[in-house]
Amino acid sequence: MRTTPDKGQQTRLGASHVPLACDDDCRFFREECQSQEGRPEGPLLKVSRGTTIYSHEQPAHFCYRLIEGAVRLYRVLPDGRRQILEICLPGETFGLETSDTYSATAEAIGEVIVLRCPRACIAELQDERPETRQAMLSMLSRGMCAAQDHVAMLGHQSARERVACYLLRLALGHDERPCVITLPMGRQDMADYLGLTIETTCRSLSDLKEARIITTPDRHRILIHNMEKLEAVAARS
Repeated sequence: MRTTPDKGQQTRLGASHVPLACDDDCRFFREECQSQEGRPEGPLLKVSRGTTIYSHEQPAHFCYRLIEGAVRLYRVLPDGRRQILEICLPGETFGLETSDTYSATAEAIGEVIVLRCPRACIAELQDERPETRQAMLSMLSRGMCAAQDHVAMLGHQSARERVACYLLRLALGHDERPCVITLPMGRQDMADYLGLTIETTCRSLSDLKEARIITTPDRHRILIHNMEKLEAVAARS
């Protein structure tokens, strides 16, 4: 069952999400970090598990670069259910909005470290440096493409294909074989993000295990033994 987080237990700090970007795209994050070095409130923030970094429709004063941990971006539907729009991983940028308010709520799944950059600083850098403006356009474009891919996944892929695609995303940058990936969230978050029930998500993982494509040493780790077969499952849609 999907549940709405208890607002009384949330700590507030205050969506759009941008997939893994090249280092040049985030030059303004590094410069902002240097300009605020030693200040107690930024720009590096350690965020506790379950903390709300910002809320849906809150004024979008900052954008964030995830350094460690994982962050869920979600909305609460009119019937009270939670729809996870994205799971952000280290190296990804979130909170980069085209409007004046956040399009989703951002919440730390576990302990996380984020690099926070004021939106006003980004606007100043865009005015001063054409390369920053181009980097921002590139990041927004990738964010739109990622959102379109997610909609296509929910509309056309089977449960096994969705799970396979997500495991492949987590495996990016891992060259070892078998590939060992650590799930940044629990099965319920994974199911919510993939638009599945938790029972269907677990059954899809079991199907991949029976096909000897993956094994699960524990609830937080998955070993991918046959990357080619996993890619074939993901490509069937």
